Amino acid sequence: MATSPPKKLKIAVLVRNFVITGGAERYTYHISRRLAEQHDVHIFCQRWDEALIAGLTIHQIPRPLPRPSFVNLLLFSWFCDQVVDDSFDIIYSNERVRRFDVLSIHCPCYRGFLTKSRGIKKALLWLRELTSPRGLAYLWLEKGQYSDHPGRFLIADSQMVKDDVLHNYPQLPTTAIGVAYPGVDLEEVDQALADTDPAQVRQQYGLPEGQLNLLFVGTEFKRKGLDALLKGFSKLKETNIQLLVAGAGDIKTYKQQARDLGIEDKVTFLGKVGDIYPLYIMADIFILPTLSDPCPIAPLEAMSFGTPTIMSSAPYCGTAEHVQQGEAIILADPRDSNEIQQAITQLLEPQRRQQLSKLGHELGRRLGWEHTTKLTLDAFERISSERMS
Repeated sequence: MATSPPKKLKIAVLVRNFVITGGAERYTYHISRRLAEQHDVHIFCQRWDEALIAGLTIHQIPRPLPRPSFVNLLLFSWFCDQVVDDSFDIIYSNERVRRFDVLSIHCPCYRGFLTKSRGIKKALLWLRELTSPRGLAYLWLEKGQYSDHPGRFLIADSQMVKDDVLHNYPQLPTTAIGVAYPGVDLEEVDQALADTDPAQVRQQYGLPEGQLNLLFVGTEFKRKGLDALLKGFSKLKETNIQLLVAGAGDIKTYKQQARDLGIEDKVTFLGKVGDIYPLYIMADIFILPTLSDPCPIAPLEAMSFGTPTIMSSAPYCGTAEHVQQGEAIILADPRDSNEIQQAITQLLEPQRRQQLSKLGHELGRRLGWEHTTKLTLDAFERISSERMS
């Protein structure tokens, strides 16, 4: 007997900025775009990139106070509560709002740094947060999100984030939260590979032919591990290698660090890069020794382009939860500059780079956004079924 086609859902997606310049924002864009292939998707946001909205319906949420951020978030939550009506089958949020059916979580709990502290420090931190409008706002929003609420489901973007939520909010049933890792846009990867000439990219950035290029991508340089990377890079005996730092951050401070380490001429700060794909293609090695990252997309993207990759281990980087040692070089301790130097040294060997390029590329091809979207739709269907029962 023929089965009926799946119901076309009317979905409200809540995100303050519908852009692709941040990890959570890029996650939202890729899921929304794929949901819109079969469903009626409405984006409720304060700002958006016109190039991204084809096939989607945009609803502008007022932004009366962009700063401070916590006030902006509270207002965004309130306005969404007013304008998202009952005609929607699913309210899908990627922000810390109070009203949703399914929530994607992209960062550890705000409460976490309070619960991890000990003794007098813990008491002082709690006192500070409980007398801070910002702290009270985030704790209030978070408590509402992670309460045991029938008819809701949470999706963490890594096991690290899921474990953190359950640790800080043990009253939440484990069955109320799942994991859906970020993916790779394989169509975009294939198009970029077809359109990009690595020699032209090197010429664009003034990089000589025959030089090895080590690429770091990320904002918040300190959290992403740039301090230890610069120290490890300075210990290399190989001189024909350049470190390229792409991303917004405190460039002035880190240029001074490079100067102090005697590698100023071996480190190039590219600043914020609009299209990062050509850099992945041109780079000989990608590295992200992040100290705290729920599930960065950059390592997976680099691997999907066949760029040999070095990344932090799972306690520091959620992406490493589904990457095996050998598909990339996994740093046990990204704070250890000696380990970083040894990892880079391994990849100075062409054979080793070729091996990681092949295995990383194969893994990247298996981790498309389609799988993430399917897990998200499974959560939507679960909520819909519970309502009908």
